[in-house]
Amino acid sequence: MAVINCPLCGRTLRAPAPECPVCRGDLRPLAQIAALADEHFNKALALARARQWHGAAENLAVTRALSPNDVDAIVLLAKVRHRQRGARRAEARQLLERALELAPDRDDVRSALEEAARPPRPQGRRRRR
Repeated sequence: MAVINCPLCGRTLRAPAPECPVCRGDLRPLAQIAALADEHFNKALALARARQWHGAAENLAVTRALSPNDVDAIVLLAKVRHRQRGARRAEARQLLERALELAPDRDDVRSALEEAARPPRPQGRRRRR
């Protein structure tokens, strides 16, 4: 879920609200943007589960445009980039490093970064004996 900062008083709200509880500023437009970001994140998550990496990456690009510091979106995009063909592993590491900057206390981000740092496995077939 996206975090909203009140543009009038600066208060950080964990859940979108129609009005700031401190200054009573109108937050409905920001709540709509947060809801749209969440919608694209959920689409990306479903596409990633279906191994449709390109579609997931597209939806995550929209999520990040609407909510650039959404750690969950950054982590999911890193995982998608890690699984896409081509030279995407470096981008995945950069994304995870950014996520760790934003949320240094999240162990899942730290472990994903450690996994991304491992050398890729060979993609040849294994022979059974």
